[in-house]
Amino acid sequence: MTLTFAAAAFCNWQLASPALRQLVSEHELKVTELAGAAALEELKHAGGNLVLLYAPLYMALEQAAARGTEPSQAVALWQHNAALLARFCKKMRGKALLFSLADVLAAPQLFHTLCAQHWPALELPEQTTPAIKHTTSALQRLMAENMLASNAELQSLEQQLQALAQPLGSFSSSLAMADLDKLLADFQAGKQAHINWQNTEQLNKIAKQKLAEQTKECNQLKVSLATTQEQIKTITKECEHIKANLAAAEKQVITLTKERDSARNNNQEVAGLKQENSLLLEQLFTVQEALEKHLSPAPSAPLPVVAPKEPVSNKPAVKSSSLKGKMKKRAEKKQLQRRAAELAASSLFNGDWYLKQYPDVAADKLFASNPALHYLKCGGFEGRNPSPGFNSQDYLDANPDVAAAGFNPLYHYLRFGQAEKRPLY
Repeated sequence: MTLTFAAAAFCNWQLASPALRQLVSEHELKVTELAGAAALEELKHAGGNLVLLYAPLYMALEQAAARGTEPSQAVALWQHNAALLARFCKKMRGKALLFSLADVLAAPQLFHTLCAQHWPALELPEQTTPAIKHTTSALQRLMAENMLASNAELQSLEQQLQALAQPLGSFSSSLAMADLDKLLADFQAGKQAHINWQNTEQLNKIAKQKLAEQTKECNQLKVSLATTQEQIKTITKECEHIKANLAAAEKQVITLTKERDSARNNNQEVAGLKQENSLLLEQLFTVQEALEKHLSPAPSAPLPVVAPKEPVSNKPAVKSSSLKGKMKKRAEKKQLQRRAAELAASSLFNGDWYLKQYPDVAADKLFASNPALHYLKCGGFEGRNPSPGFNSQDYLDANPDVAAAGFNPLYHYLRFGQAEKRPLY
């Protein structure tokens, strides 16, 4: 035996699906929604055993709210559908059983019993079906009571449906005082929430205005930033040009310094030659006076003074060359000491680390007191490093012009390579 299930407008029959599945196979449950007169006519002509469900007005309002239907529209549709359902049940007496959805949820076991009594061929399980818990909000129930109290036709329709429906017990749907208190509390909370929402809207409006102002300021800052970036690019180019000029100027200063040192050495040589010539002249005058006294005992005119030739061109030249060599050695020594001092003052030279790294230098009395001098004269060309932050051999390999010129790698980097942006190895 098969049953056909149908549900009136705004009847949420899914709530009662556990009770309905007890009457049919789990995969055979199908409920037709009675949207209008055409659906009722199809059921009438189809015949068979019908189980009809309708929702009381308060449950219909709950379902309408869940679907997003306006209460007034929902009441009108429910009223029209209820009238059609009442006429249909009167014509189908004995063939169709009408049940209130609220009663089926409250007493599903009694619902099964009535169906089994009406259709003895039904095979129902013996286990007891518990009540299905469902609570409609107090707001929908209060709205339904108010509409029924103010609309006699609506009240009459619901009473007809109750009379036509199978009696499953007396289940009151009226509001208790506790429900009214809760509804009032919810109303107050909703009112306060509405006030809060209005305040939030006002704050949002103010926030939007501030956001618009900040956006405008941000756009202005972006324009200023773009201008500043262009200025920075221009200044950077100027700085690069200045650096290039400084590098060229440093090279020129080095050249001029060398020329000045050479000129000083020449001046010192000239002064030494003048002093030697003066000494030679004095010796010549002394010899001349002695000769005059020896050759002529009588007073006579002094011999003419003749500028010496051979001594100036031979013997003084040897002394001048010797003096020049000594002065050159002294200048070179001072230059080495000055360069060693520059290296020692650099952050890239660590004297303590150098001595620990190279024990042979520490054992040398001369270089132990001045490790920078050892690095300047020997260490840099031997591939020794002045500190962990500088690799001498890598610098010379990367800059063959420095190696070819015989420059100490760290000294070249400090004086020239750093300004020329050569990589630090």
